[in-house]
Amino acid sequence: MKSIFIKNFKSITLTLLTTLFFATAVIPNTFADGNNTSSFSMSPMREKIILNPGEIYTSSFNIHAASTITQPFYYKVYNQPYYRDKDNQVIFEEYGNMSQITNWTTINSPMSGSLGPGESANISFTVHVPEDAPAGGQYMTITVGSDSKEISENGGVNIQESIAIGYTVYAEIAGTTIRQGEIVSANVPSFLLSGDIAGSSAIKNTGNVHGDAKYTLQVFPLFSDEEVYTNEENPDSRLILPDRTLYSETAWKNTPALGIFNVIYTVEFEGITTEVKKLIIKCPIWLLFLIIFSIIVLITWIVFRSRSHCKHPTIHFKK
Repeated sequence: MKSIFIKNFKSITLTLLTTLFFATAVIPNTFADGNNTSSFSMSPMREKIILNPGEIYTSSFNIHAASTITQPFYYKVYNQPYYRDKDNQVIFEEYGNMSQITNWTTINSPMSGSLGPGESANISFTVHVPEDAPAGGQYMTITVGSDSKEISENGGVNIQESIAIGYTVYAEIAGTTIRQGEIVSANVPSFLLSGDIAGSSAIKNTGNVHGDAKYTLQVFPLFSDEEVYTNEENPDSRLILPDRTLYSETAWKNTPALGIFNVIYTVEFEGITTEVKKLIIKCPIWLLFLIIFSIIVLITWIVFRSRSHCKHPTIHFKK
């Protein structure tokens, strides 16, 4: 009976360990489409431009009211400085050397208006760049927000919800621009109990104009060169403002719960490239505990059996 138990125990333990090291099957990714419940939307939502000192530049964007609204959508338009603090949080209210474009800009469209269900409006603006404009980045946001007008309907008063969407302008003033940066860190974990396989990095823009960082993640099974995930054809891209450090993560969403993978994480910014190659083991915590428990039981059995043999030595008699 003991022999059967031992054989079964060894078989179970071997199966668990084999599963951990060789199970790299891919679980299909699933995505849920979210419902847009906003009263209005904007398209496009940002613009990158190069301007010359003394230039006059005009552009525009569109806003759209949802077809599901039951009353007119009242809005107002205004421009604000745009920048990010040391923690990469957006700052809308502080003027600085890189938000002077806010004062150079005039809104051509009416500063307020209303949209009925499904209606659209075009918002136009003009930038008058001074002759002595400093070279480098200039940033602002043209904000379209709900106006605080009260609407009487059926004898009652309905206060419109407060919503605001910003059209961000990333402008580069021609001249002596400096494009340079530093990849401060790039990392991929070696062991995961849960969550998605991801690469994380920190990039600092040490120039005087914004730049785009590119992030690529490739995932391979342990014994194969065929990718189970890659974003090479559409790498993540994030814009980094001057004198700012951006902490970012690129992940393989809905990573299988169990497996061993070879991962290549590549970060590129302003001509600098960093590549991290890692072997990642992903094992759910319940399986880890089960394996540890199995190993402890196996060790305990080996010790018990060893002591049992010592207590009952085999005696051989010579004829």
